[in-house]
Amino acid sequence: MKHIYLKLLELLPVIGLAAFGGLTRTMAGKSRGEAYSFKIAIPEIVIAVFSGLLIHWLTLDTSMSETLRTAAIALSGYSARSVLALLNVAFLHITKKEVQ
Repeated sequence: MKHIYLKLLELLPVIGLAAFGGLTRTMAGKSRGEAYSFKIAIPEIVIAVFSGLLIHWLTLDTSMSETLRTAAIALSGYSARSVLALLNVAFLHITKKEVQ
């Protein structure tokens, strides 16, 4: 159980950065004068965290600098739905290539 807590503690900066990207996107996407709604924000932030974690794990073993990885995680939180769509297409392409 302690191992899980340590792993979550290690991922906390990634989760926070991606969530901030998702929060920023939600705030930027709302109309002026429109009230802020947690009903809309919470799912967007969860999707942003998922996207940020995927980018974190995909770039973990690369030779990218920490600064560039941090920017990639934050941007993946901001544009989470687009990032997930691109990763989906890439994954399906690789899978089709492996099956044939």
